[in-house]
Amino acid sequence: MNKFDRVISTLILLQTKKIIKASNISERFGISLRTVYRDISTLKNAGIPIIGDPGIGYSIMDGYRLPPIMFNEGEALALLTAEKFIGKITDKTTQASYSEAMTKIKATLRSTDKESLAVLEDSISFSNYTLWENKSYLQDLFKSIASKVVLKIEYQKADGSTSLRKIESIGCYHQYNNWYLVAYCQNRAAYRTFKMNRILHLQVLDQYFDTEHISLQTYIDQQTQAWRDQQQFQSVEVAFHKSILQHAERRKYYFGFVQQVEAGDLVRMKFLNSSMEFIARWLLQFGNRATVLEPLELKDRIKELATELYEHYQ
Repeated sequence: MNKFDRVISTLILLQTKKIIKASNISERFGISLRTVYRDISTLKNAGIPIIGDPGIGYSIMDGYRLPPIMFNEGEALALLTAEKFIGKITDKTTQASYSEAMTKIKATLRSTDKESLAVLEDSISFSNYTLWENKSYLQDLFKSIASKVVLKIEYQKADGSTSLRKIESIGCYHQYNNWYLVAYCQNRAAYRTFKMNRILHLQVLDQYFDTEHISLQTYIDQQTQAWRDQQQFQSVEVAFHKSILQHAERRKYYFGFVQQVEAGDLVRMKFLNSSMEFIARWLLQFGNRATVLEPLELKDRIKELATELYEHYQ
C-alpha cells in the first residue's frame, strides 16, 4: 500500500471508532509507530481536526465528516457477497436493514462498478440450508448489548418447560444454523447461553446495567475448555479406501480429525474422539470401504450395530 492510500485508509479508520491507539493503526497496516506518527501529522497538516496524543490514542473532533466514501470494485463485490449470506443466516428485520444500507452504498459507486454489481446480483447465491426461520430478535439483542439495557425473556428449554428471565446481554454468535445469546441471568446469578429460537417472548425494559461483564470470546473459550476437561478422548485410527475418501473428507473434522497418511489405495486417518458411539455410527455408512485399526472397542461396537441392522431387515 502506497503512502497516499495508507493515509486515506487511516483517516477512514479514525472515523470508525471513538479513540484508536497508534499501536492499533500500526498492526492494521503493518507499519512502524514512527510511520503512524508521520501519517497522523500529514492528516493534521491537511486540516483534519485530529485530537489526542501517542500515549492515549487519536480521534477526530465531533462534527467532522468525510464526504461519501468511494468503494473499489473488490470492496463492493465483497459487500454484495455479504448481503447474500446475511440473507440466509439472519432474521427478516436485519436482512431489510442490511439491504437498505447496501442501497446507500451502491449510490456511491461509479457507473462501471454499478454495472458489475447489477450483472452479479443474480449470479451469487447461497443454498437455503436453514431448517427454520430465525425469529426477529437480532436487532433488539444487538441494541441491548450496545446500550446495556436489561431484557426480560420467556424462554423454553429443550424439555418444553418455560421460565421468565431478566438478563444482561453480552454477545451473540451463530453456530450450526442457530443464533445464540450469551447473557448474565439475574434469576440464576450466572452466565447462560440462550438459543434464540427458543425465546418465546422478548421485552426491552427501562432498566440499565453498568456491570463490566466478561467478553463474549472469553465466555466461549471458558465453555470450550470446560467441555474439553470433561471429555475422555481416545485415539482412533481408520483406513479409508480412496474410492470413498471424498465423503470421509467432508465430515472428518466433526470427529476430531488429527492427521492422515496415504498408503497405496488407502488413506489412514487418526482422530481424537470422546464418543465411540458417535464415530461408530458415522463409520457404519462406509461399509467395507472403511476399516477400524484401533481401538478394539470401536471395532466391536460397529459389529454390534451391523448385526442389529442385519437382524432388523430379516
